[in-house]
Amino acid sequence: MIVPDLNIPENAVLHILILDFETLACEETSASGFGQKGCRVHTSANMQLGKVIGVRLAGYDQMIKGRVSELTENEAQITFEFSDAPDYEKRSERRRKVSIPVWVSGRTSDGGLRCRIVDASQSGCRLLSKYLEELPADIKLQIPGLDLPVYGEIVWRSADFAGVRLLWKFSNGAEFDTKVRRKRSTKPTAKEAGSEQSNSTGFGVKRKKRKS
Repeated sequence: MIVPDLNIPENAVLHILILDFETLACEETSASGFGQKGCRVHTSANMQLGKVIGVRLAGYDQMIKGRVSELTENEAQITFEFSDAPDYEKRSERRRKVSIPVWVSGRTSDGGLRCRIVDASQSGCRLLSKYLEELPADIKLQIPGLDLPVYGEIVWRSADFAGVRLLWKFSNGAEFDTKVRRKRSTKPTAKEAGSEQSNSTGFGVKRKKRKS
């Protein structure tokens, strides 16, 4: 395992995205106090000590796995957990009822189906659609607000539902040691932030509308 030098000034305030694995909800927010061990995240989301989240930094290809190690009124101290292996939760998990529209396709194809995630946990989710038999076993999911595909395996199917094992691949830190960071402003102006939101549907990424 690599413990990377993030090369981010401690006083920098960066625009980030955090992913709640229990609900698959995304929140765009800011973070500061970056170091090899973690960062401080300003968040209004429901956080608990020990909660595992995904931290997405613009310009990098993988999320960082993080764990909430300290809480204040509006901030959470996140400890980074870098690993070379795919992450699979082996403990019993609580499934939460959700209702998330999602585009699902084969891993090597963009053609797929509009489905709905009806319950979720860190290790898996349940899909609802009338055409699930058209999907291969190895799939990728495009979750609203997250500009990275999530890979999964269909482990069971019924008439309208399918159980999916989610295969999270987190950063092992190598990318931070080899990639030259692009310059970022410490905090976008209100005008810049408004422009970015008007041209994107999740973390500054333009998306094409898919036909039904």
